[in-house]
Amino acid sequence: MDLVAIAIIKRAVGLDGCCGVAPYGETFERLKAPVAVYIGEDGRSAFETVLEEKTLRPQGWAVVLRDVAGRTAAERIQGQNIYIREDHLPKLGDGQYYHFHLKGMAVVGQSSGEKIGTVRDAVNLPSMDGLDVALLNGHEVIIPYNDQAVVSVDGEKKVIVVSDSYLEELL
Repeated sequence: MDLVAIAIIKRAVGLDGCCGVAPYGETFERLKAPVAVYIGEDGRSAFETVLEEKTLRPQGWAVVLRDVAGRTAAERIQGQNIYIREDHLPKLGDGQYYHFHLKGMAVVGQSSGEKIGTVRDAVNLPSMDGLDVALLNGHEVIIPYNDQAVVSVDGEKKVIVVSDSYLEELL
């Protein structure tokens, strides 16, 4: 069973076991409660529970988890991830990808078609989503994941084509 991290538990909220969470991308927001989730530092050590409620508050998202009763229990899982099974992810439209699908893809220049690096990770920054790319020369660069920088993504060939104008600015 493949698990995908969708949020991190940041803090206990109140005394009843409610947890404040920070989502990774938009998947968390799309979930409909109640839903089976897994909690853990990594996918291998995660335990199954049910996300019974989620609420967007002024301070961010808050969740109620079935097996987390009381503030002490919520504090024990602080810093752990919330996962869902990959086969339970909401379906995406054509040309849309989950971040984990982009990891490991080759990054090539638009004109040359030459490989410049490999996607290490997709990152959510306050101002944008980006691709953390390990360049062939040993350096790293964040390439914005937007229509101006990314020309195309071929999920079958596992190749991302990047605009020449962005490559000139970044390299």
